[in-house]
Amino acid sequence: MPAVLGNIIVTAALAAAVALAVRSLRRSRRSGGGCGGNCGSCRGCH
Repeated sequence: MPAVLGNIIVTAALAAAVALAVRSLRRSRRSGGGCGGNCGSCRGCH
């Protein structure tokens, strides 16, 4: 049983990290971050 509980905790932690990363990317995109494929409008591609 402790091994299963450990797996559940690790899976939950990974899911939370992925959710936070996706949230950060969405917020960045909404606030004008990222070039959206148009390299002329951002500094990331140059």
